[in-house]
Amino acid sequence: TTRLPSGEAIAQLLDAVPLTARELGQTWPHGTPLWFYILKEAEHRGDGDRLGPVGGRIVTEVLIGLLRADPASYLSREPDWVPQLPAAGAGFGLPDLLAFGVHRDGPAHPA
Repeated sequence: TTRLPSGEAIAQLLDAVPLTARELGQTWPHGTPLWFYILKEAEHRGDGDRLGPVGGRIVTEVLIGLLRADPASYLSREPDWVPQLPAAGAGFGLPDLLAFGVHRDGPAHPA
């Protein structure tokens, strides 16, 4: 009724391993509704603590879209910016950015 693609269709589009019928717990005649798929994906692929590949990608794309649409956002003002901080591992990630903020400005909350 919402005309959204099924969870399986989005997983296929993202080259993510789709949930099994056992993980979904039931079958749907036209594919699993996206909202239900995202919840089941978080339960089985995210241990119930985080989103899975489909849900995480949707949230990420929405946040990036909001940043790009905001003319005052850093992403809009400096679209070619690349972090130059040393990463703890092979790549730069959110933990590196958070660690930089703590080391640069001190703890976010007093101990």
